[in-house]
Amino acid sequence: MKGFLPAVVACAIAALPDTVTGGVFLTLWISPFAFGPHGVRNGMLVMLVEFVLVHATVMLPVLVAVMLAGRDTRLTRALAVAAPIGLYLLFIAALSHAFDAWWPYLAFGWLLFGKFGPSFAARASSQETDMNEFAIWGVSVLAFLGGAFATTLLPLPALGLSGMKPSTLGLPAGASGIWIDEPYRVMAFGALYFFLLAFAKWKLCKPERSVQQRLRAMRRAGPRA
Repeated sequence: MKGFLPAVVACAIAALPDTVTGGVFLTLWISPFAFGPHGVRNGMLVMLVEFVLVHATVMLPVLVAVMLAGRDTRLTRALAVAAPIGLYLLFIAALSHAFDAWWPYLAFGWLLFGKFGPSFAARASSQETDMNEFAIWGVSVLAFLGGAFATTLLPLPALGLSGMKPSTLGLPAGASGIWIDEPYRVMAFGALYFFLLAFAKWKLCKPERSVQQRLRAMRRAGPRA
């Protein structure tokens, strides 16, 4: 049991940001004005920011691995992640200008923390941490693509957004598209996507016996008759 509680705390920290974000989307799906008159519009913007980060997660693992070669410390890990992030901030600046809002930078930081923050507090070995990060990056890409298609094509309940007009939700005038015409779909997308990420992070981090521990237990047990 030694170290079990800290491991549980570390796993909870890993899953917490995405759990909170998924909960926000679920709340907006049920009660669209729970976070103000522009909550749904802001939720759409969060998914656009996440799209930028999903693209970043395809490139960052390779860049981080190259920059950390032979120097795997927390400082070099932070520098390796921070360097290419500057490029993606340009995309966030464009979104911020288009929506005439400053908070996309805050959303970017929150989503970024959800992806990379837990790795700095990881209790696992560097190799295990890297394997988990690559697995989570793969899950995020699959969950984003799968969630986008599923919530676009499948019939979904509108819940609190039933009958809501785009202008009532503060959506851009003259804009069109399924997210504008049926905004409950993007709220469902956000809830599904972030809850899936939280579940994946918890399962990958869950304090169970390591592979080495299982192998040692098998050796002690010996061959079965």
